[in-house]
Amino acid sequence: MKLLFFLALLLAPLLSAAEKPTYEDHIYPILEQSCLNCHNPDKKKGDLDLSSFPALLNGSSGGKIAIPGDSAASKLYTVTIGTAEPTMPPKGDKIERQATDLIRSWIDNGMLETKNSTARKPNGPKFDLTIKPSTGKPEGPPPMPQALSLDPTFVAPRAGLVKAMTTSPWAPLLALTGQKQILLYHSENFRFLGSLPFPKGQPESLTFHPSGQYLLASGGIAGKSGSVVAWDIVTGKELFQAGKEFDSILAAALTPDLKKVTFGGPSRLLKIWDPRANEQTASIKKHPDWITSIAASSNGKFFASGDRNGGIHIWDTNGNEIHALRDHQSGITSLAFRSDSKLLASTGEDGQLIIWDLKKGIAAQKIMAHGGGITALHYHRNGKLVTAGRDHSVKIFKSNLKEEQTFKNLPQVITAIALSQNETHLFTADFNGQVLAYDLSSQKKPIATLESNPPTLQNRLQELRKKLATQSQQVALVRSEVENKNKQIITLKQHLKATETSLNNNQNNFATLKKENAQNRKKSKELAVEIKQKQTLLKRSRNKKQTLIKQLKPKNKQLPPHKENLQENLTHLVQNEKELIEKIKNLQKEQTQIQAKQKNNNQKHNEIRDLIKTGQNSLKDLQKELSNAQKTTIEPHKKLTQELANEQKWRQELNYWEQAQ
Repeated sequence: MKLLFFLALLLAPLLSAAEKPTYEDHIYPILEQSCLNCHNPDKKKGDLDLSSFPALLNGSSGGKIAIPGDSAASKLYTVTIGTAEPTMPPKGDKIERQATDLIRSWIDNGMLETKNSTARKPNGPKFDLTIKPSTGKPEGPPPMPQALSLDPTFVAPRAGLVKAMTTSPWAPLLALTGQKQILLYHSENFRFLGSLPFPKGQPESLTFHPSGQYLLASGGIAGKSGSVVAWDIVTGKELFQAGKEFDSILAAALTPDLKKVTFGGPSRLLKIWDPRANEQTASIKKHPDWITSIAASSNGKFFASGDRNGGIHIWDTNGNEIHALRDHQSGITSLAFRSDSKLLASTGEDGQLIIWDLKKGIAAQKIMAHGGGITALHYHRNGKLVTAGRDHSVKIFKSNLKEEQTFKNLPQVITAIALSQNETHLFTADFNGQVLAYDLSSQKKPIATLESNPPTLQNRLQELRKKLATQSQQVALVRSEVENKNKQIITLKQHLKATETSLNNNQNNFATLKKENAQNRKKSKELAVEIKQKQTLLKRSRNKKQTLIKQLKPKNKQLPPHKENLQENLTHLVQNEKELIEKIKNLQKEQTQIQAKQKNNNQKHNEIRDLIKTGQNSLKDLQKELSNAQKTTIEPHKKLTQELANEQKWRQELNYWEQAQ
């Protein structure tokens, strides 16, 4: 036998591309050398017989050991290279690398029995086996959709009920159920990122894989069919389909290693499916009523299922019951494991939020969260819990169930909730199909509305172009209003400036006149004093003149002595009198002129004073009018800023979708 084994190894490298390995010529010698002593018809260890091709296809008690086209998922290959337990053979020499490469090539090429056989097609889709259960952040950038079509799979006449909503544990990604599809949104900028088709009815549940790379949905057509679908979030490609039910599947969960899917619904049966073998491996009849919720632990060890009767069961991944939990008084609405798999949260129509200790199988803590019942639950990877109730409220709890935030008096009952990966945004969906985003830092009005029934890309572009055109018209109207207001303000400012200039001129003129009047009054007083002085001098001079005249009259026909001197003095006095009279006339004339000027100035003074008063009143009125006009421009300017921002938003939105197209 060793000779045949070594011949097979020697022949392996010589196989051409056209010569594919066969069971008869290449695989059987390897198995005969290393495996048949434990796996033969007489000694079927693990219920596995490898002595014939049909027996190998039957597999072992654990299921199929070879999946055509998928060596990475085939135990016949993985146990021989040591990547799966138990490694084979358990004793003795390990199978040579050339032999394991031959086994891999045989499986990947369709598992030919002989040279004349036809290659077998894979029973199910192929996917990576290297994923390991982990509660930690995966290496590299968080998985996000890339190049998905932005045309929705289906456009309904109107928005429908959102049954489920969830967020990626690591990426800014929100998934929600639509009509015959799963809708994906960016949880930070709220953009539509694409849809995943769910053509076989309506999706009922959604679950992200712990890595965030895969999304699982279940649903179907009530009373007719049900299935579970998983997708790769990055590519949007379908990973597998599971289940062939005759009613809608209300809940489903996937183990982190992607090896098992469990689901349930109105049939009351909890079923376990092997996606790689594409077959059901277990059907468990334990729930007395519809199964309404299922969750899988991130460590890959447990499933939890809840029913409409209020019962919860904890299972291992093979379907063995570990705990039966019974504290809820009515139907279970949601189940979710904490990210470390140590605790399970449950909510029910009885309004209770219960945290279960999985090690002891008891309720570690419970509170009455919502009167009238709880409709939705989200267990964030950081330990926070979010619940929604029929009391029209949403509550956020810390990991110790201390209430942190509450959104009260919501207009509709919330059907689904989710918290973004960075805990900044809360998403809610209500009975009207409206999906809203809230900023947790403000806890006020919603900051965005997400479409639960998005239009086709072409319709979206048409609508955006129409909105942009309408918005541009609105901007033009508001801008025209602002420009008219600005013109009015410019005109008022010009009037105000002209009035200020005129007022300043009048005030300057008034000051000049005031100063000139003061000078004139002073001069007039000085002239009056001088005239009076001159008149006094004139009077004295005349008195002297009279005296001299008397002296010059002869007495007793005798002339006075010193007649010549007296005559000279008289002449001098006459001359002085003339000069004084002339000076007085000139002074009086000057005084008259000053008085006339003063009178004229007084008239001007009054006129300018009236102009100043009028100017001051006009200035005050213009200032008030300008202030009022400026106030009336505040709102138009704000409106223009807002309308321009809206126009920019629609333009950016249109550019985004045009580029996406």
